[in-house]
Amino acid sequence: MNLLESIASGLASIRTHTLRSVLTLVGIIVGVASVVAMFSFVSGIKARVLEDFARVGFDNVFFIANMRAFNPDNLARLNASEGLTLKDTEVLRAEAPEIQFLCPTAETHMVVRAGSEARHAEVFGITPDGFPLLKFELGRGREVAWADVENHARVCVLGEIIKGKLFGNAPAVGATILLGEEQFTVVGELRMKEFSPMFGRSGQEQYHEQVYVPITSAQHYLTGSRRLNYFALRLHEGTDISAAYQKIHDILLREHRQIEDFQIENVAQNIAQAIEGVNRITQTWSMILGAIATVSLIVGGIGLLSVLLISVNERIREIGVRKAVGAENLAIFQQFLVESVTISAFGGLLGLVLGAGLCRLITIFAARAGQEIAIPVSGTGAILGIGFALGVGLLFGLYPAFKAARLDPIEAIARPA
Repeated sequence: MNLLESIASGLASIRTHTLRSVLTLVGIIVGVASVVAMFSFVSGIKARVLEDFARVGFDNVFFIANMRAFNPDNLARLNASEGLTLKDTEVLRAEAPEIQFLCPTAETHMVVRAGSEARHAEVFGITPDGFPLLKFELGRGREVAWADVENHARVCVLGEIIKGKLFGNAPAVGATILLGEEQFTVVGELRMKEFSPMFGRSGQEQYHEQVYVPITSAQHYLTGSRRLNYFALRLHEGTDISAAYQKIHDILLREHRQIEDFQIENVAQNIAQAIEGVNRITQTWSMILGAIATVSLIVGGIGLLSVLLISVNERIREIGVRKAVGAENLAIFQQFLVESVTISAFGGLLGLVLGAGLCRLITIFAARAGQEIAIPVSGTGAILGIGFALGVGLLFGLYPAFKAARLDPIEAIARPA
């Protein structure tokens, strides 16, 4: 009997003893479905959380702020410190190619007026790098352009919250507002990012209560000072965060004549640690859920073993006849082992279909509960599920196959039917 005939024999055994086969396969089906659904669920949750982390916009980001330095041994140099300047940004761009975006910021707080509406708001002078740096999403209009910075243009972009307070549902692009006593034209509106409810508050609300203008316009018309409040910078993907931090720190320390009148907030490292924490948690979930599913598969394997032993006992005379006409022990062993693997593989495929159905149900129920979480079938879960099913068929089919192969043909034929 060749391999295909052995597989056909296994499928025929399933058809002949339908109820018994179904009961045998239940454990394997449930085990495989559990592996597929659990791995898919964990992978889906992990993917959504990591997507939310990326949308927040703080990955690979540093904030560098002015800080009061302490240098009692050299008060003259300390008093002469200018703090952060635009020159620092030029040096950083030239000497730190790890930096993808760099945005100096000048901040002030003032009354913002639009028609009869007036609100206190923070106004930020920034460069065009600020928008992709923090991954702002534009609703209407455009962002601040480099030409605006060069020309000290009186233009601004409104966060969604402050725009709503000033204009309600009406579009703001093209309108004129007063920042203090200075007129600025609204050229763009930001849009709030959407996050999954499980992520909670992202802290983005504060950015949408603010007004953004070209940094040169802020310095010339609003603050009257060349002083900067802080830099924000984003590193290129794959950059060594610790090495980049040290390099940027050393450059600024050199430029500030060894006076550490700045403070680097390593947000990138904090986000990296948070992502690592998510990975650890999901790995723990996967291990626990995988262990539970493995137990189910082992129970299914025990059921498969008992059914195969019954099948061997029922077919003793058939085995004896086959041996009497020249069938070798290896052929008998192969037949029963292939039948075992075929049955478990069939159960594994059914389990894969059931697991995919569970993933779909989880997605539907999550949507009804307000959680827009897609749970695609995990390729890892599917491979592991089918692999476990084949492994169970192979492991628990060895003993029945050995038993069938070692039967004495004379005793087998002589045994009463």
